[in-house]
Amino acid sequence: MTRKAEHTGPKMNDLKIDLKSVMFSPSAPIRDAAKALDGAGTGALALCHDDGKLVGMLSDGDLRRAVLNGHSLEDACIAIACTRPVIASSPATAAYALQVMNQFDIHQLPVVDEGGVLVDFLLRKDVVEEYQLEVESRDRLRRVCISAQASIADAMAQLNEAGTGALVVCDSENKLRGLIADGDIRRAVIRRIPLSAPCESIATQKPVFASEPISPSDALHMMNEHDIHQLPLVDGEGRIVDFLLRKDLLPQTLPDMQAVVMAGGYGKRLLPLTEKVPKPMLPVGERPLLELIIQQLRKAGIHDVNLTTHYLPESISGHFGNGEHFGVRLNYSREESPLGTAGGLRLMPRPQGPFLVINGDILTGVPFQQMLQYHRAHGAMLTVGVRKYDLQVPFGVVDCDDVRITKIEEKPCHSYFVNAGTYMLEPAAWDRIPEDRRFDMTDLISALLEAGETVVGFPIMEYWIDVGRHEDYVKAQELVSKGAL
Repeated sequence: MTRKAEHTGPKMNDLKIDLKSVMFSPSAPIRDAAKALDGAGTGALALCHDDGKLVGMLSDGDLRRAVLNGHSLEDACIAIACTRPVIASSPATAAYALQVMNQFDIHQLPVVDEGGVLVDFLLRKDVVEEYQLEVESRDRLRRVCISAQASIADAMAQLNEAGTGALVVCDSENKLRGLIADGDIRRAVIRRIPLSAPCESIATQKPVFASEPISPSDALHMMNEHDIHQLPLVDGEGRIVDFLLRKDLLPQTLPDMQAVVMAGGYGKRLLPLTEKVPKPMLPVGERPLLELIIQQLRKAGIHDVNLTTHYLPESISGHFGNGEHFGVRLNYSREESPLGTAGGLRLMPRPQGPFLVINGDILTGVPFQQMLQYHRAHGAMLTVGVRKYDLQVPFGVVDCDDVRITKIEEKPCHSYFVNAGTYMLEPAAWDRIPEDRRFDMTDLISALLEAGETVVGFPIMEYWIDVGRHEDYVKAQELVSKGAL
């Protein structure tokens, strides 16, 4: 008789073991079993009849004890096997399988169907991995589910914590009501929708979803078909049970994107600090400002970086070299005379695809890969990172019609979007930059707009500091000392 562990629950996602490699005839000699065990690499074999019924377990320890006890290697292996192994009935959850293995101090657990036929063979290492995935899945659900009545501001904070690129909007019964993505929030900011509005008002009301169970290949097919990166899974009642990410199903391949850091400025507003040190090389904490920027690019998967230099270029190239020690490949474009915030781009070879441009005095948490997705989704020639800026008027503002007062508003606050010094460009935008003369990014944007090209704004909701003034430099130092950057 075997010891059966009763349980209920969903089965584990995948069979980790090829059953043919562990199934072995109970009447085969011990000698053959030793060879089979060595080939399987599982530490044990499942002894089964021809119909697949499990009759025993033969472990490496059983073989060693048989040799010590003088058994002939020609004896049937069932003679030395455990004929009452611990088993589990199908389906078996990873959590339950791990509990059983811990309880009986075993490293293999056969799983059988109602007729006692072997249907799975679990190893502790695989179960631990699967259990961790189950825990991560439950934790992810906790992080991605948000109430339909929660505010857009709440969704912003939760999305930042979840790191999934989207949240699932649910009702009180955890039923799927919609999907709110990073792009939905950024478009709401652009449209100046109040952040106090319910997040359901900007969510996709009929998102693509799937019913469980679904195979990884089918899930990936759905994501490819609908060009999405997240796929909610629901049960028969429409309740959210899982949230799949494309990166879980497919090794993450980041677009081959390069970046340009405009590092040629004088930094006159930071004198006397920049008298002998270019602004990008000013220390922020224990490292130069430019090193923090390059670190942020590397974390985003960008490894080809161009630096445009002008003022004291040797102090930059002498510190970074070819970039090998900083995890990137660096190329330098030296401006003999200042070419503005865009002109220096023509000193580098024409990019083959979308490329990022960032000013060399910007510290930011902008998700550059999401910015690229946003850029592509809107078919933009150029995407400008924009930052919301509130201007508080310290007086009551009066509207007059001739001498008559028509309206008075006490200390109004006006909101604007300001250029945040971060851009995503198409190669065709690079073509519009003239050679060998000063040309600013504002000139390029104006030229593209006049030509009817699409230029869009990407709202930056993450941290952003323009280290251009003494007070900003002090603020950056404080944030680094607190570990906030």
